[in-house]
Amino acid sequence: MSAAWGVPASEVEDLCSQSAHAVLGATLAGIADADDALTVVVSDYGRRLGLLGLRDTHPASFVQAGIAEQDQVSIATELALEGFPTFAPAYASFITGRAYDQVRVGLGIMRAPVVLVGLAAGYDSGDLGATHTSTDDVSLMRSIAGLSVISPVDNVELVGVIRELAARPRPAYVRITGNLSQTCLHPGGYQGSIGPAECLRTGSDVALFATGSVSAAALDAAEALASHGVEASVTSVSSIEPIDADAVIAMAAAAARRLVVTVEEHSTRGGLGSAVAEVLEGRGDRPALLRIGTVPGYADGAIRRDLLAEAGLDAAGIDRAVCARLGIGS
Repeated sequence: MSAAWGVPASEVEDLCSQSAHAVLGATLAGIADADDALTVVVSDYGRRLGLLGLRDTHPASFVQAGIAEQDQVSIATELALEGFPTFAPAYASFITGRAYDQVRVGLGIMRAPVVLVGLAAGYDSGDLGATHTSTDDVSLMRSIAGLSVISPVDNVELVGVIRELAARPRPAYVRITGNLSQTCLHPGGYQGSIGPAECLRTGSDVALFATGSVSAAALDAAEALASHGVEASVTSVSSIEPIDADAVIAMAAAAARRLVVTVEEHSTRGGLGSAVAEVLEGRGDRPALLRIGTVPGYADGAIRRDLLAEAGLDAAGIDRAVCARLGIGS
C-alpha cells in the first residue's frame, strides 16, 4: 500500500458510514493538516462539504469564489500554476458545463494541475430538475486533452484518489455519483492507484464494465445473470480517461465471450461506453457491444432511484437488457 495515498482497512467502516460530501471535506482537511500549501477553491459550497473547519484552522487554504464557477476555475488555475495543490469542488453540471471554456484553457491548454471535483454527478440531484443532473460531464471532460477523468466506485476509493491527486497533482476531474456510502466494494481498504481497472468478479460469457457507484448494480446484475446460466465478469473502470486499454482488451478477448456491456450513470455518448468502443474499434475478434446509460435528452425532476430504474441502470434493468441482447428470458 502506498504511504502517500493508501486507505487501510481500519478506516473503511467509518468511511462507509458517511456521505461522500462529508468524506471529501474531511479528507481535504486532513491533507491540509499535513500540507498547509493545499488550497480548496469553492463556489459557495464549503458548508455542505464540511469545509468550514478547514476555513477556521487553515484560512489561507480556503478560497471562496461565490456562486461563480467560471471564476472558481480561473482562480484555481492561477493558484495551481503558482505551485499550490489545488482542488475545486462544485456541482458536476456547473463545474464542467458552465465553466467549460475556463477548464479547456486553464487545465487543457495551460496544463494547470487543478483537481476539479464534480459533486452530485449523474442523477444524484435529479429532484432539483434537469439543470442539476449531470449526464454529459464525462463527455465534456474527455474532450480536453491531458485531463484525467475519474469516477470512484465507493468512498474508500474516493479517499485514495483524492490523497493521490494531492500528492501527485495533475489536471483531473473526479466525478462523485450518488450512494457512494452505500457501495462499499473495498472492505479490505484501498491499495491501488489511479489508472488500472479492477476486476470485481470473473465470468466467461459476458464482460460487464462499470464506473462509479452503479458498479454495485452491475455486480448484482451479474448474480441475476448467473441464474439464467450466463456467467458475467464485472470490471470497475474508475479511470475513464485515460482508460486501462489493456484490461478492456483482455476482458473482451476471452474465446467464449459473447457480449461486452458498459454500465454508466451518464449518456452512452462520450462516456465509458464510447471509451470502451474506441479501445475495441478495428479489432477483428471483438465481441458485440451493449451500452447501458442514462435516458436520452434531459430527465424530468425525480429522485435518483426512480431515474435509475427508468434508465434501466438498476440491477433488474441491467439483467433485462443483457438477456434481451442475448435472446434469453430474464
